[in-house]
Amino acid sequence: MNPNKALWEKGDFTEIAAFMRQSGEALVKALGITTPMRILDVGCGDGTTALPLARLGAEVVGIDIAKNLVDAGSVQPGRDQRPLL
Repeated sequence: MNPNKALWEKGDFTEIAAFMRQSGEALVKALGITTPMRILDVGCGDGTTALPLARLGAEVVGIDIAKNLVDAGSVQPGRDQRPLL
């Protein structure tokens, strides 16, 4: 297994991400998202930034090395059914 992947999948980073939600939403508001906008969120984790961007109408693709984080983001309440990678 890739050592970086093992590191990110080893801990419970979804718990850490919960503390980052407000900062992710604040960042998104500061960006001034207008539609149509296409965004690639590299290292999206569980969607701390990707999901608020999508809620504002951006077309977002989120990718991350840690499948457990992407899986956690895929089941968050209020998100649409587009897949995270």
